[in-house]
Amino acid sequence: MDQRSSAPADRDESKGASLRPDSSDRYGVAAWIYDAATAIWSGGAIWRTRVRALALAAPGSTLFLPGPGTGRLAVEAARRGIQVTAVDRSPRMLARCRRRAGRAGVRIDLRLGDAREGSLDGPHDTVILEHFLNVFPRQEMERVRDQMIARVRPGGVLAVADFTPLDPRASGLARLAQRLHHVTPLGGCALLTGNAMHPIYDHGLELEGRPDLRLEAVHDERSFGLGPAWFRCWVFRRLEGPR
Repeated sequence: MDQRSSAPADRDESKGASLRPDSSDRYGVAAWIYDAATAIWSGGAIWRTRVRALALAAPGSTLFLPGPGTGRLAVEAARRGIQVTAVDRSPRMLARCRRRAGRAGVRIDLRLGDAREGSLDGPHDTVILEHFLNVFPRQEMERVRDQMIARVRPGGVLAVADFTPLDPRASGLARLAQRLHHVTPLGGCALLTGNAMHPIYDHGLELEGRPDLRLEAVHDERSFGLGPAWFRCWVFRRLEGPR
């Protein structure tokens, strides 16, 4: 698949919108603090969960990134020779992604639109959901997750980066601290962007037993490399045949 240049303009496959800021772009409100906030809150663990799956993506393979935010993972993948398609609903977020790609001198197929709509040129060798599912309420999350699984080619990889599920063996105090660590940024995002409030999702447990997926790895990352391991990446292999 040919990659389009990340500059001077990005593609909009759905609604013909421009990348100019507008008052309805609620994610744009958070765009300027997004990278710093995630790095500080997680002690770098969020980034490490997101980059985990890139080790399995070969140069020249295709990667689909829904909701790439400011584009840090998209640019890192492109630097490794991976063909990246990134789709975001926020013009400001996508503009930041475009500028980051321009500074890095890499080419990314950037699209303004809804990642849940259209074929988006799939299936892809790798799909990485970098805290993408965390914005949806339960029923919608399950539907969107199924859509993203369908965008992985048989034999390809689905990686889900999200919060680590609660450990029933942990003390009540530890579980309370973990819940607060989850609900605080979730509440902030709900106020700024309208994201859903919900408990921590356990994607490994919820996808267990699906005949079209095999869980290959689970990586928990510690805040600042020393603190609690409250961020996780699940790596699944898409199997041959229908679900």
